[in-house]
Amino acid sequence: MKKIILCSFLLGGVALGGASCSEDFLTIYPTSQVAAGAPATQDVIDQQLVSAYQILLLDSYADGQLVSVATFGDVRSDDLYCGGADMSDQPNVYRHSQYTVTEVNQLDGYWGIYYTGLQRCNAALLSCNNAVNVAPAMLNRLRAEALTLRAYYVHQLWKAFGNIVYYEVTPGPPYYVAPQYAADQVYAEIIEDLNAAIATDDFPLATTGADAGRVNKAAAMMTKARAVMYQNDQARYAEVLADMKAIIESEAYSLIRTSPNASLTANPITWMFLREGEFCKESIFEANHLPEGKTWGNSWSGYGNYLPKCLSPRDLSDPTGAFDAGWGLFPVQRGTFERIFNEAGDVRKEASAIEWPSSAYGGGFQATGLFLGKYIARTGYNNNTTGDAALNYENNMRIYRLAETYLNAAELSFYSGGAGAAQPYLDAIRARAFGDDSHSITATLENIKLERHRELFGEGQRFWDLVRWGSDETGKTTAQVLSVNDPAFFMSRTWEDYKKYLPLPKAELDKTKGTEYELQQNPGWN
Repeated sequence: MKKIILCSFLLGGVALGGASCSEDFLTIYPTSQVAAGAPATQDVIDQQLVSAYQILLLDSYADGQLVSVATFGDVRSDDLYCGGADMSDQPNVYRHSQYTVTEVNQLDGYWGIYYTGLQRCNAALLSCNNAVNVAPAMLNRLRAEALTLRAYYVHQLWKAFGNIVYYEVTPGPPYYVAPQYAADQVYAEIIEDLNAAIATDDFPLATTGADAGRVNKAAAMMTKARAVMYQNDQARYAEVLADMKAIIESEAYSLIRTSPNASLTANPITWMFLREGEFCKESIFEANHLPEGKTWGNSWSGYGNYLPKCLSPRDLSDPTGAFDAGWGLFPVQRGTFERIFNEAGDVRKEASAIEWPSSAYGGGFQATGLFLGKYIARTGYNNNTTGDAALNYENNMRIYRLAETYLNAAELSFYSGGAGAAQPYLDAIRARAFGDDSHSITATLENIKLERHRELFGEGQRFWDLVRWGSDETGKTTAQVLSVNDPAFFMSRTWEDYKKYLPLPKAELDKTKGTEYELQQNPGWN
């Protein structure tokens, strides 16, 4: 394991904590002392990219809210409950899980951080356009990084909110507002950025060593795959499949089939999510957290990860001493877990969730005894020197790993060539899961969906997959899967298609009232 603060140009000494909780996408916050549009040296571009990368470190405690990419969608799926101490512990997370958020009561920290990311990427791209004395190859690479980050941040907003404000030049006076785009228009902008980044010859397919924390061409390709597949844009399936094959065939990445350190764990997937597994050969891109800096008083600073503390059982008494107690949030839905992990020898089961008897922890709201395992709070992972310990676990967030590339390739190959074309990619995932080649199953679309559910459990993809597929691996419609009436677990929700998008925050609607770009609320939420 090697922790990196994006060395070579993203230096740890650069100040990242200047923004306040009030920062929003309509306000200008310069990231350097150089005026917008002025000639920019590489140092200026570097500092602005530092600021853009920082957004990756904020989502677990976004403006004081729990909106990690690993749970933001999946608490609305059939995988996770809200959990916590009681129903009032995290009321907006609970509303989110019940599809009862409103334009006032919702997790609008997600909106805030990603619009700040858009703004900061725009600043970096503007400086790239006004660069002076920057080597052409380096300038091309920096521009591709900023384009990829911008597309990644905007695609998070697009999936969550749909019909959103989009701009590439920071809005100016008198109102500091910009036009609202239809969801399909936002999608087109995302693809345009990613195509430009992918076409950049000076943008490396993989990053290693001191550059391991930087985005690369493979990350751009993976973001494009997520966007294209979520949009069900069949016209682009062939080009995305070609990207997936390019990543797989490059040998820059490989599936971790056995644990490199059996003394830590014999499970290759568990190992991959330990600190020793960070930036391993299966990792395409991950957010690089460090155990320091975050405080309860300023959610816009620091390097730590709050998600592990959220996931761990309340008042845990672990006889092994390996795990820390936490807040008991996002417990695993037992019915789903036991249904999908029903084959003996599948290492993904142990890696995905940890079960404790009721005597080992202090209960909690919607507790099932099953807790997410990939980002669980491990003892010694928050030995910070500054900041508040609960907020500063060093677990990196794995944003893209090669297993997803294989699963994308399987699904896209199935659409174009049927089960035979998809089979090698599904077989590779199954062989890693069981440790040998004797567990092949026919690459039907249902089996591809099932393997995706198993492989990416707890990594934030389930809800988005259900929405884009319209059904699950058993043939149930998305409405049948997501509509739940279970009083025992305080679940009463009904899925309707308009709930694909969340309501736009009222505070943002109010800012634009009376202007030429007055925001319109998403249909169904009026």
